[in-house]
Amino acid sequence: MRAGRRFSPLPRYRGVWAAGLTALPALFALSAVTPAAAAVPAHHQQAQPHPRYVQVSNTQTCNPDGLCTITATCPSGTVVTGGGVSETPLVSSGVYLMESEPTSSRTWRGTLRNASQFPVQVTVTAVCARIPGV
Repeated sequence: MRAGRRFSPLPRYRGVWAAGLTALPALFALSAVTPAAAAVPAHHQQAQPHPRYVQVSNTQTCNPDGLCTITATCPSGTVVTGGGVSETPLVSSGVYLMESEPTSSRTWRGTLRNASQFPVQVTVTAVCARIPGV
């Protein structure tokens, strides 16, 4: 080994590890929601358990020069773990996200300012998780 050079077992794979660790939560979420039914013969399949994660959305129109607050509420037995706000059609300027946050254990709220000349459809989505015993 040359002097002054540090040994690293995987020097070429740093970016791959970072990408893999970043995608790991998404893979766990997908594996929890979408079981591999094709791997189990049809006569061995049992009733599917309730998915652990659910997405709930609420869409409303936000008129020109409007301030719109929309909420999405998780079903009972779940808690909100995240959420977001989107708009359609995508307006290049004049539409501003004011807030996107949980307001209770089951509700996600988004507020959008439409300063454009066009109405936009605003969708607020809450990501909900089932908690055993809730």
